[in-house]
Amino acid sequence: MKFFNKSVVVTAIALGFGVIGASSSQAASISRPDFNADAVNFDFESTAGGSLVATNGNLSVTNGVVFPIGSVGLVSGNAYYDGADSSIIRFDFLNPVSAFGLDFIANNADITLSIFDNADNLINSLTLDFTTLPALPFPSSFIGLNAGSNSIAYATIDTPLDGNELSVDNLIYQSTAVPEPASMLGLLGVGALGTISGIKRKQKQKAKA
Repeated sequence: MKFFNKSVVVTAIALGFGVIGASSSQAASISRPDFNADAVNFDFESTAGGSLVATNGNLSVTNGVVFPIGSVGLVSGNAYYDGADSSIIRFDFLNPVSAFGLDFIANNADITLSIFDNADNLINSLTLDFTTLPALPFPSSFIGLNAGSNSIAYATIDTPLDGNELSVDNLIYQSTAVPEPASMLGLLGVGALGTISGIKRKQKQKAKA
């Protein structure tokens, strides 16, 4: 006797992949190891110190200045510095991307990364509390956001202070979707199999009755 059929299996699997689709379309925090192997890296080393604009063709960084910072935390060599005013560092993409992140050092202030689409709509933002970050001698860490699709036209990064508080380096972005973590796929797979097993048990009980 058949305890489950093809339609049951297809339905269970579709439910699992529906969850994947829903989660991948929402912007969320992302770490550097989550980026794909084809992600693009940009570290300002090819840009002369004192330059107000840094670009690699697809990405342009403005509202600050390239400055040889030495080595502080994750930032070293040339970095992009916000300067003495309250400028918000901006990252514009000629072709929209799906995920973006960078290393930074901040002068004892919370840091906020925001991503926007080409209609200036905020996709998502992420704020890190500087008191939770390694201080070497200033708070330094990585911050990134994943939009789940090529919808990031530009991004901004800022702190509540009035300038002289932020440097960024080691930018990374990609135009291909970031895959779901293997652990999530595994859980979804187990869930689908559990659904099938439950249906099988119920059908067995009905067959015996």
